[in-house]
Amino acid sequence: MSKSLKEQIVKMGKGTLLTNQEIARLVGCSPKTVFLYAGSFSSRCKEKTSKDKELFRVRKAVLLPDIHYPHVDKKAMEAVNQFIFDYAPDELVYMGDQLSLDCISKWNKSKPLLKEGQRIISDFENFDKEILQVHEKITPKETKRTFLLGNHEERLKWYIEEHPELEKMIDIDRNLKLTARGYKIVPFNEIHKIGKLNVIHGYYWNKYHASRTLEAFGGNVVYAHVHNPQMFAKVSPVDRKEYHMATALPCLCDIKPDYKKDAPNFWVNGFGIVEHLPATGYFNQYTMIIIDGGFMWNGVYYGKEI
Repeated sequence: MSKSLKEQIVKMGKGTLLTNQEIARLVGCSPKTVFLYAGSFSSRCKEKTSKDKELFRVRKAVLLPDIHYPHVDKKAMEAVNQFIFDYAPDELVYMGDQLSLDCISKWNKSKPLLKEGQRIISDFENFDKEILQVHEKITPKETKRTFLLGNHEERLKWYIEEHPELEKMIDIDRNLKLTARGYKIVPFNEIHKIGKLNVIHGYYWNKYHASRTLEAFGGNVVYAHVHNPQMFAKVSPVDRKEYHMATALPCLCDIKPDYKKDAPNFWVNGFGIVEHLPATGYFNQYTMIIIDGGFMWNGVYYGKEI
């Protein structure tokens, strides 16, 4: 074995938490060779645990998809709020389309009666009061808060392109003071990572959106956008441990909005939970389905009284 290859193995063994199989695949040798120069994966983990215990504390995140304020499903959100208080997540992730912003929608441009009484600033103020401030009160101050911009928030950009005189006046960060409050803002179509999981708002709306998303990403991804839970997995025939999944989450908005005129749709209420280990990036992601304003987790019912 060349000296440089040995040095690579030793460096990866000391500087990362890759398994022996992963190191072997990267440097092009056998797992036995990695064991010879870097030791066992478990022994390396124990050594690093003693140095930085925080890396081995499981972190918890709650994913909040498609609130579409003011069209939020209030019963579903109240159940989620009860859960958030008990669960005490390390991170809250707003997955895009937090606000509907109907009054500046291009679809409503020639429908003044439909927009009657709607105001952008009121949407900001009420969303802050009824959603963000509530979540800030029921979670610890050190909770990470991540705010993905969805296609509905992107309506602000499109509107400013037509009305440049309003630039900055209707900026979402300026009105909600997200940066000042410590929120991480993720621009439209960009990715937020939780360990090895990619979190996005979502790109596709076709029947098999999970399959198409996985094909595009080639890695683990969870997304919102479609209001419809779906999952697709891809497993390597060469290495059964090498698998990826794309998971679509349900939504937290009204699943029977007025503009649908009671037409059938596939919308479902719900949200997501992610628990991950920072030392390795490995995670478990759970999709919670909310039925008639309630759901169960770990033997506890959350929702309206029954």
